[in-house]
Amino acid sequence: MISEFPLFCFTTLAGLGIGAYAVNAVLPSEKEPRRTWLLPLVCLALLAVGLLCLPLHLGRPERMLIALTQPGAMIAQEAYWAAAFGVVALIDLILSKTKGTAPRALRIVGAIAALGLMCVMANAYYVSLGIAAWASWQTFPVYVLGDLAMGAALVMALRADAAENAGFMWAALVLAVAAAASFALEAAHFASVGADATLLIVGAVVAVAGGAVLLTVKYGKLSAKTGSWMAFACLFVGVALARYGFYAACVL
Repeated sequence: MISEFPLFCFTTLAGLGIGAYAVNAVLPSEKEPRRTWLLPLVCLALLAVGLLCLPLHLGRPERMLIALTQPGAMIAQEAYWAAAFGVVALIDLILSKTKGTAPRALRIVGAIAALGLMCVMANAYYVSLGIAAWASWQTFPVYVLGDLAMGAALVMALRADAAENAGFMWAALVLAVAAAASFALEAAHFASVGADATLLIVGAVVAVAGGAVLLTVKYGKLSAKTGSWMAFACLFVGVALARYGFYAACVL
């Protein structure tokens, strides 16, 4: 197991939650689903599980309290942005459960916080000048597009109305292809500095498979429900493989 496994869990699980929330806020479906509270609940749960892994990276979890007092520390910045997003998502959950929906403006604020957290996650590795494979611009699309792609697929899996929306479907497909391309670009960079790019390449292939599944749903070859879950499985696995390779190639 890689030494950075807690960070892998944090960025993958929290990334899935914030990616889904951001996509749902920016690309809403034509009609609200019956259970509007389900998505913010799932996003909050994924963020919470991811955050539980974050202190484990420090060896002694209580060190997290010290890290939070250092605004310049990347782990502290991740915690700050995660807290901001968590507050917005919690308000969304409460309003959706009690009122049946939440203001679009609130969700846009949550999407901004989510995007901020994605960028901070990527920047934590971009500024690692001692690791040439990480300190490149390709790190940002790997994290941002990966989170958005698997997040879009999760939204479609949880909301049948999203899968039936042509605009949402095409956006999810574009994100899947863009994520795969970002993994391929990162793999090329890894290879140029002598790092192992195998899992990044495999992740790109699996992400493309997720996009192919979306096409079969688009053209009626698979039901929206079955195809959405299959696409989500492919994109989640593709992102996880690429992200594990990102860590494994650099930290033993």
